[in-house]
Formats: sequence, C-alpha cells, structure tokens
Amino acid sequence: MRAAQKQLSSGRLWLFSPRKAEGRQLSRRHQQHRQDVSDVLRHTAVDDQQVVGGVKGDGRAQQTAGASDLQPRPLPGIRQPFADDAAAPLHALRPDATDASWALRWVGSHKNVHVILSGMSAEDQLTDNLATFGHFEPLSPAENAAVESVANELHRRIKIGCTGCRDCMPCPLGGDIPDNFSIWNKLGMFGQKDAIKAQWTTCFPDSEKALHCVRCGKCEAVCPQKLPIRDSLAQLQKELDAL
Repeated sequence: MRAAQKQLSSGRLWLFSPRKAEGRQLSRRHQQHRQDVSDVLRHTAVDDQQVVGGVKGDGRAQQTAGASDLQPRPLPGIRQPFADDAAAPLHALRPDATDASWALRWVGSHKNVHVILSGMSAEDQLTDNLATFGHFEPLSPAENAAVESVANELHRRIKIGCTGCRDCMPCPLGGDIPDNFSIWNKLGMFGQKDAIKAQWTTCFPDSEKALHCVRCGKCEAVCPQKLPIRDSLAQLQKELDAL
C-alpha cells in the first residue's frame, strides 16, 4: 500500500493518499447519505443532453469550450451495489466487473472528461480502480446501451424525484426532508432492506424523521420540482418503519 499511497497519474485517474484527509471530520450526512451510483448512470441522457461530472449540458458544446470551462463535480457513493436484477444487463456483458468499474468507465468514456478523482476506503477498491484504468477501455456501443438500460430501470424505481437541492430546508419542525427522501430512494432503487433498516433505525436521528411533519406546506411552496412532499413524507415513514 505504500507505493499506492503516492500520487499516481495515468492521464485519467489520480489517486491521493488517505493520509491527506487525516484529522478532517466528515459530516455524518456526507458519510451516511451520499448520493448513489444512480447519479452516474441514471442521467446518461436527458433530452439529448449529457451530464458529465455532475454538469448538465450538451456534451459537444462542453467539449468545444474545453475542460477549463467546467467546474469539477463529485460523483460520490459509486460503491453502492445494484440489485442483481437491475444490474443484469451489465453482468451479462462482463460478469466479473464491479458496478463501480462500470460507473467509472462510463465517466471516462466522455472525451471532455480529462481527470477523474476517485475516493477509496479499502485496498480492494484501490485494486479495482487500478485495474479499471490500468488498461482503460471506453464503453462499446453495446455497453453504452446496457448502461442506459440499467439507468432507465433505476430511474423507474425512484420513489420521489428529489434532487437534494435543499431549497425546502430548514423544516420548521427540524425534519431533514432531503435525507428522508434519500433513504427512501435507496430502498426503491437498490432493495437492500436490511442495510436500509439499519440506517433508518440506528443512524438517522428520530428528531429529523418524517414523523414530525405537521403538513404546514412551507416545503412544497418552495420546491422547484413541485413534489408532493407532505404526502410522500407520510408514506416513507410508513414504509421505512415497516422494514
């Protein structure tokens, strides 16, 4: 691991020593409520636009403008595994490939992406990333089609289209609306009931749960997506409590 802890550059992947993060206390929400791999895959195409590195826009226009005109955006949480049935199109093409490698290859296949920074917390993740970028292979047309198929399936499973903008916050009663929706969407997309139950019951404070909603409607009045927040909070509380 010593050699791996040095800065590596392959033209596509930069890896940095975990020691640089020592002494920094990440917030609970950053650790527990990160966005999922769906953020990489379920937005492969939006009305003929591309989302690259979290930046929405026409991929060709961005490429012409140059990488210097783009702000870097994080794509955290790509170690979140798919449900087997959702990932079937990927596994059929590459049975041994990890879900994270698919996500990173999708990002790296865009010509206007020049640098990918991948966060890792275990040696096997480092090994997987090095294998992915050691002999990098852009996605083939068949693989792109498989990714789009998986993205569409994950999108279909989303419980509510919350983007996590947090315009609805703060809730007057102390609830964390986006984080409630994040956990609910994970249940829908990935189906890992035991993991979601543990997160809901042991990691997520009761003081921030949906049960405190009094249906004042302040959140819905400012939601840019015009989501049915109040009804959805009531429904998610029932579903997550029933796990």
